[in-house]
Amino acid sequence: MKEPRIGIFVCHCGLNIGGVVNVPEVVEYAKTLPNVVYAEHYVYMCSEPGQNLIKNAIKDYKLNRVIVAACSPSMHEITFRHVCEEAGLNPYLFEMVNIREHCSWVHSHWPKEATEKAKDLVRMAAARARFLKPLNPMEVKIEPSALVIGGGVTGLTAAINLADRGFNVYLIEKKPFLGGIATQLSKFSLNGKDSREILNPLMERVLNHKRIKVYLNSEVVEVGGYVGNFSVKIKRNPRYINENCTECGKCVEICPINVLDEFNVNLIHRKAIYMPYPEAYPRIYAIDLNACNKCGKCTEICDVKAINLSEKSEILNFKVGVVIIAVGLEAYKPSKEYSFGEHPDIITQLQLERLLSTSGPTGGELLRPSNGKKPESVVFILCVGSRTNERPYCSRVCCSSSIKNAYEIKKRNPDVEVYVLYRDIRTYGKNEEYYTLAREIGVNFIRYSLDKLPKVVKDNEKLKVSVFDVGLNTTLEIPADLVILAEALIPRSDLSILASKFGISLGPDGFLKEAHPKLKPVETVVNGVFIAGGCQGPKSVSESVVQACAAAAKASILLAKGVIKVEPIVALVNEDKCIGCGTCIEVCPFKAVEKDEIGVAKINTALCKGCGVCAASCPEKAITVMHFTDEQITAQTIAAIREVIKT
Repeated sequence: MKEPRIGIFVCHCGLNIGGVVNVPEVVEYAKTLPNVVYAEHYVYMCSEPGQNLIKNAIKDYKLNRVIVAACSPSMHEITFRHVCEEAGLNPYLFEMVNIREHCSWVHSHWPKEATEKAKDLVRMAAARARFLKPLNPMEVKIEPSALVIGGGVTGLTAAINLADRGFNVYLIEKKPFLGGIATQLSKFSLNGKDSREILNPLMERVLNHKRIKVYLNSEVVEVGGYVGNFSVKIKRNPRYINENCTECGKCVEICPINVLDEFNVNLIHRKAIYMPYPEAYPRIYAIDLNACNKCGKCTEICDVKAINLSEKSEILNFKVGVVIIAVGLEAYKPSKEYSFGEHPDIITQLQLERLLSTSGPTGGELLRPSNGKKPESVVFILCVGSRTNERPYCSRVCCSSSIKNAYEIKKRNPDVEVYVLYRDIRTYGKNEEYYTLAREIGVNFIRYSLDKLPKVVKDNEKLKVSVFDVGLNTTLEIPADLVILAEALIPRSDLSILASKFGISLGPDGFLKEAHPKLKPVETVVNGVFIAGGCQGPKSVSESVVQACAAAAKASILLAKGVIKVEPIVALVNEDKCIGCGTCIEVCPFKAVEKDEIGVAKINTALCKGCGVCAASCPEKAITVMHFTDEQITAQTIAAIREVIKT
C-alpha cells in the first residue's frame, strides 16, 4: 500500500448541515489532519457537480482515500462508492461521515458545539481511513428460478412478471384459494369495475401459465442458503378435495357443520366444506379441517370420488435464486371502539365491502344486518385503530375507500343520508377527484378532533352518533341505521415469524422493512429477498401492483445475470487461532458459520453480512471482519479521545 493521500469533502446539504455547522471551519480543520492532502466543501456533494468535484480531485491530487462528510451512509454511501470506482479508486477506500443526523439535526440549537462535533467525527474518519484496504466483491452463481410467497394481487402480479420473462416461479399461498384480501372488495375504484373483473383474469393466467407452479394451503417452514441459492422448505397441508371436483355442491348441502364465514367477515355462516364465492380460484371446494368432524357424509355423496379425508401434509423443498415476499396485510378488528360488537348495525369497512359486493351475503344490496331492511342514514367514522398511541401510522387508503363506498351508497340510493366523520381527509393522487364527486353528490363531511371522539349509542331500533363538529364548533347528533368503522390496516399476525425465517427485520409499525426507502424500496437487507405490497405497509391495490412489478424487475435482473457480486465486508477466520468452541455458530443471526471437517469455524461468505457479532464473541479473537478490522477501529477510537486527553 502506498502512503495514504486522503481527500475530505464536506457537504452543506443546503441548510440541513450548513445552516448549523460551520462547514468552512470544518474544512480548514480537516486540512490539518495527518495524510490529508485535499479538503473542500460544496452545497450538495451528492449532485452531479459535487460528484465531479470528487472525481477530479482523485485524479488531480492522486488521492487514494476519500472521505465525504454529509448525510447518513444509508442514504448515499453507495452513491459515493460508485463515484470513487468511476474515478479508478477501489470503492472500499471510501469512508463516510454523518454530520447531518449526528450533528446539525440533533444539535440545531448549539451550532458551535455541533461544529466541534463535526470536526471530531472527521478526525476519527481520517484516522480510520489510513488503515483502509481495497476489497473486491465475490461472485456467486444464481439458480434461475424464483419463489413468490403470497397469492394475493401483489404475488400474482409478481409471479406473472417473472414467468413472462422466462423464469420458473413457485407461488405459494397459505389459504386454499387465490386472490387474498382483494377478493373481498366490491370495487377497486369509482370506475364501476368489480374487483373480480380485474382479479379473475389474473388468477386464470397464473393457474394456466406453464412457468408457474401454484402450491395452495402451503407455508414456509425453513429457509437456508443465500442469494442465488436459497433452499426453502415448504409444508403443504391437505385440501382433501382433488381436481375431479365438478362443483356440484352436493357435499356442501349434506355437510352438518356450520361455522362463521371469515371471507364474509363473519356476517353469515358457511359449511366446513366450502368455496368462498362462486368464481373463486381454483374452482375446487376445500375442507376446513379445524371445523370438519370427519363424519364422512361428503365422501359418501360425492359421485366422482373427489374427496379423500385421509390425505396428509407433505414437505416440499425448493432451490431458488430469489424470493419475493408478498403476503399482504390484515384489517384491524375493533375491540369495543364506538360500541363495536354491541349492535349488529355497527360494522367495519371490510364488512361493508362484502355487503356491497354482488358475491356478498346480500347480493350487493345494502341491508341492515339487524333486520334486513334498507338503511335511511349511514355514518362512516374514519381512523378507527389508526393514528393512535398503539398504531401512530396512517393506514393511507381508509379515506379513499370510505369515500368510494359513501359515493357508491349515495349513487345507488339518493334518498339515503350519508355522513363521513373524519379527522383529516387524505385522498392523495386521483382520489382527490373522488372526494370532490362525493361532496357534489350530497355526501356530508364532518370533521372531528382526537380529543373529542364521536360516540355511538343505541337509540331504540336505531343508533345515535354524537360528534363535535370542529368547523361549526358545536355538537351534532345524527340518527343512524348503519355505522361503518373505517378500520386500520395492520401487519399479519404471523409476519414476524416469516421475517425471522428469512433474517429480515420489521419496521417501527410492524411491517417488513425495506433496505432503503428511496434507493432500495423493494429490497431487504438480505440480498435476493424482495418485498412488495401490503406486507411492507398499507397501500392501495394499484400501488401494490406497481411494487410487485418493481420487485419482479429487480429480481429478474439478478436471475438474468447468472452470477451476482456479493459485498466483501465479511468475517474471516484465522484457522491457527480457532479452537472450535462454536460460539460464533450460536450467535450468528444469518446462519453463516459452520464447522469444517476438522472442527474449525468456517464462514459462508455469501451468507455473511459483516455484522461483527461473531468477531465480538470469539474468545480467542480468531475472527476479523473485513473493512472493520481491529486496527481500523482502534485508530478511530484513539482519534476520538485524543482531544479529550489534550484537555
